[in-house]
Order: sequence, then C-alpha cells, then structure tokens
Amino acid sequence: MIFLIHTSLVFAKQELMLSKEQQFDTGPAIDDHHRDCEALFYVDSGKDIVDMRRDFRNYFCEGMYTLTLDGPPGTTLTLFGSFNFGQERGYLILRKKDNRKIWLLELEDYPGNRWSTTLASSQSGAYEAFYYPAPNFRRNVSSVKWGQWWPGSVPHNMKNKGSSKN
Repeated sequence: MIFLIHTSLVFAKQELMLSKEQQFDTGPAIDDHHRDCEALFYVDSGKDIVDMRRDFRNYFCEGMYTLTLDGPPGTTLTLFGSFNFGQERGYLILRKKDNRKIWLLELEDYPGNRWSTTLASSQSGAYEAFYYPAPNFRRNVSSVKWGQWWPGSVPHNMKNKGSSKN
C-alpha cells in the first residue's frame, strides 16, 4: 500500500499563535470546570476565524491574550473584540514590515485610532499597528481576519469619526 501525503498539509505553517495567559500571578487560572486555562490557539495564514468560541476550547477562561505572528512583510491580520468581525468591542490591526516574527505581550499598548510603527528589536520584528480601543480588549479577542478588510488607508471606524489621520 502506498500513501501519498501532500506536503502542504504536513508542513503547513501556522502564522498566528494566540496565548491566553493567566490573569494574576497568584497561581494557575482555573475556570468553573477546574481545568487549566492557560492555552495556545493556532491560526493558519488566511484562515479567518468568525467565532473563537467554536474553535478555542479555553475561550471562556479568564486571562489576557498575547501573540506571535509569523509571515512575510505585508502580512496583515486583525484581531476583533467581537464575534463576526464586529468592531464595537475594539480591534487591533497588525501589518508586518519584515521577515522576523513579531511578539506582542500587550495588545492595548498603542495610541488609539491611528497607525503607529514599532521598530524591530532583539525580541521582535518590525510592524505597524492600528488600534481601535475598547475596554478590556486584551481579554475579549473573539474573531480573527487576515488581509485588508477596509477600503483606503484608514479603517472605516476612524473615517466615521471624521478624522483623516494616517
């Protein structure tokens, strides 16, 4: 018997890794079902996630998200604080500027409603970020979308507020 395996299935590169970190340093984060709530959630490049509740077993656990993002320059990803790519609970757009992996420990550490650039460091590659702020966004990531979903250079929520900053 001969098995043929398509190499893209075996060696598929996962470009986004979300980590749900325990909220406090006083011990492991345990949810109502007494399971360990620290978990990793991998998303393949190009695979939009409409509702993380379906795919991430620890979605309902308390904690804050951190992430790594791998891929070529220009890779663009948006994390939404609502399901179905809803914008009302905030979002964070990331656009890679080089081939290095980016690593974010704090998802809310950006100026609101404008693009900002983070230069490469010894720990992370260079990237641009656009943050549409909302309370507790770092705990509420609920959907993921790859690529540019807005027309023009500025996401439309920003344009709806009457600003023309880039």
